[in-house]
Amino acid sequence: MELRHLRYFVATAEELNFRRAAERLHVAAPALSVQIRQLEEEVGVELLERDKHHVALTAAGRVFLECSHRILRAVDEAVRAAGRAARGETGQLVIGFIAQLSYEWLPNVLRSFRVRVPNVAITLTELTPTRQIEELVARRLDLGIIGLGLPDPHEELQVEVMSAEPLVVALPHDHPLAGSYRLTLADLAKERFIFTARTDSPAYTPWLLGLCYQAGFEPNIALEADRSPSAVNYVAAGFGVAIFPAQIGRLNMPTVRFVPLDDATPKYQLCVAWRKDNKLPALERFLATARTVVAARRKKPRGG
Repeated sequence: MELRHLRYFVATAEELNFRRAAERLHVAAPALSVQIRQLEEEVGVELLERDKHHVALTAAGRVFLECSHRILRAVDEAVRAAGRAARGETGQLVIGFIAQLSYEWLPNVLRSFRVRVPNVAITLTELTPTRQIEELVARRLDLGIIGLGLPDPHEELQVEVMSAEPLVVALPHDHPLAGSYRLTLADLAKERFIFTARTDSPAYTPWLLGLCYQAGFEPNIALEADRSPSAVNYVAAGFGVAIFPAQIGRLNMPTVRFVPLDDATPKYQLCVAWRKDNKLPALERFLATARTVVAARRKKPRGG
């Protein structure tokens, strides 16, 4: 039995006239009659009573018509659902993120994506960059907001920069440098530093060390924190100073003063990563939305 047999039968049962049904289906009436007869032989019962003057549904035909309608509706919905999935309009995405570095642009991306593609379910998982990379490689994440990038080559992963922003120094509010308008890294040469542990931020920590070396000093690392909020708390308690992307500096911390580093200091690049072989249309839709939101934000004047 083929779907065309069901469609032929439905048209004939609704028209109760072979000529009109044949015209509706754009087939010849004798051919339609042959197809209906083949269907009845396959089903094993008579579905239509017909003679030269009229066509009527048998009791079995009425039941079969109901079932045929359900089957054809299900097939049509399956076709539509497949099309929506192929266009990235349905499905599920699992996204890893660094909370303290995602609270500004990620909500905007999620909001825009939800408006554009409301039927894609998104699961957010807060993970360190190290864990995100592991989960991406293991195919348990579709997208990772990993921070500065990959510490080691991963041929299976694709990386893209989503934003770049200047760095700030976090100092205790009563620190001698806390009143500065702007600082250089060299100004911090004698300070005690709070760094993020390399195991949690495998790309950012070596990069920051490199910046200090280029500025002519080896930083005195007093403590290592697992996440930026912990490092900020250590700064507030007077354990040392820390360097963060500028968005951390926009947090309201009365006991911490965030001072921008000079413009010559390289900017922090926030990257996303995904598997190159992940061809989910919903992922591409999400990335396209993220690029659009980021581009619009770049064009928007600061404070606008």
